[in-house]
Amino acid sequence: MMLVDLLPGMASRLNEVLQGFEWMIPEIGICVLLILGIFAELFLHGKSEKLASSWRYFMTQIGLALLLVLAYQRYALHSVGFASFQLFWINEGSNAINLLIILLAFILLVVNQARAKSFHLEEQIGFLSVLGGAVLTGISNHWLSVYLSLEMMSLGTYVLVGIRKDHEGARASLPYILFGMGTSAMFLYGVSLVYGLSGTMYLHNPEFSRALSMADPSLVGLALGLVGAGILFKMAWAPLHPWSPDVLESLPAGWMSWISTAPKIAAAWLGIRLMHLIPTEMTEVVAILAILTLLVGHLGALGQKNTKRLLAYSSIAHGGFMAMAWLFPAEDATKALVFYGLTYGLSTVLVFYLVDERGDVYQQDDLATWNGYASREPGKAGLLLVGLASLIGLPPAGTFLAKITYFSLLWESFQTHKSLAIMSLMAVAILSTAISIYYYLKIPFRMYLKKGSDGGIKGSEKGWESWVFILLACGIILCFLAPNLVFNV
Repeated sequence: MMLVDLLPGMASRLNEVLQGFEWMIPEIGICVLLILGIFAELFLHGKSEKLASSWRYFMTQIGLALLLVLAYQRYALHSVGFASFQLFWINEGSNAINLLIILLAFILLVVNQARAKSFHLEEQIGFLSVLGGAVLTGISNHWLSVYLSLEMMSLGTYVLVGIRKDHEGARASLPYILFGMGTSAMFLYGVSLVYGLSGTMYLHNPEFSRALSMADPSLVGLALGLVGAGILFKMAWAPLHPWSPDVLESLPAGWMSWISTAPKIAAAWLGIRLMHLIPTEMTEVVAILAILTLLVGHLGALGQKNTKRLLAYSSIAHGGFMAMAWLFPAEDATKALVFYGLTYGLSTVLVFYLVDERGDVYQQDDLATWNGYASREPGKAGLLLVGLASLIGLPPAGTFLAKITYFSLLWESFQTHKSLAIMSLMAVAILSTAISIYYYLKIPFRMYLKKGSDGGIKGSEKGWESWVFILLACGIILCFLAPNLVFNV
């Protein structure tokens, strides 16, 4: 066969590959940004770390700002369609989720520049890998693209977790990586079983749901259980949560908040999609796992004397709260997840950075270091109070409205399913919120009612850092005062 004869077929195949790529510009742009960041190191090699960090910040921030505008445009235009052999499916839900993730990434990078200043190559690669994997997970329509997107996200977290070369970092990273590899293998084996039962790798295929409904329920349960294990690991859901406290405690504030938000939002969105595609009733299982996760997170935080470890356990509970959206109707679930993810993301960035700053001053994260903090840093104490109120779900924080939305939708789900497990979940969710008031308020209690013994040590000021924290707090309050301006709740 002559080359001339092959050209029309190659052109047709290339056209199929590129079909719909114009809708994927934000996701493709992030991957391009990651590649450019790696190649840029050829020119930055041998340069001062200050110059290299400034260039990495500049390139990444400019790229994310442009992609944020494009993602918002796609969201505003309600762009919907398949791309590249239907490997990816762009819809209104994925547009909202990916816009949220890119927005949180941009905010985090701005705050990190104000607070941390340095931005190493490993941090840039890990950060962009998590971001790229998260947004690709949001639009994946094929089991292979889902798996590769989750692995891209996982590889990014492995890089961020492995940055610390000390004993504490190694102790946390090695079990996490091994555990992650194991759950990835389970996920892949589950996908192979799902393919064998359904005969298709495409999620949004009528044959997918029909074939699973006719298959052996025990085999379907096994396959979905293995797939679910991979998703639950990303969200640090019980019983696949043990890695989370050690890993998050060992990380700087930026990557601690990033791992606590982006992978969980992406995995929660994937779970919402799958819950409305599989024919098997999974309501009881999801509700029971959510109850277990909430209890593990909140009860684990109760006995902590280390501030970062307390926040790490609380992030487990927030991950459980996010995935409660799996029990809601598809459209309501997406809106609830986006609003909760936005308020929670802003809160984690604000609280984690303020806590990390305090740890840098004292070289420890013990709760006792907060004694008398308000008398020396009244402004930052007030900002931290706003962030903690948001993590609890109290007014004037937008998380209050997000939790009210969750409780109302959970009640509607109970009325639909008449499930004892859902009713129990609602009771546990309300009770756990009350428990969180106790352990979160340990910090304000020490800040305002305990006397410090540090002789007036203050946190460091780095340029416009305080203004960034103020803007974060204003964003949290704005979500409460004018939610319709932020998102249509």
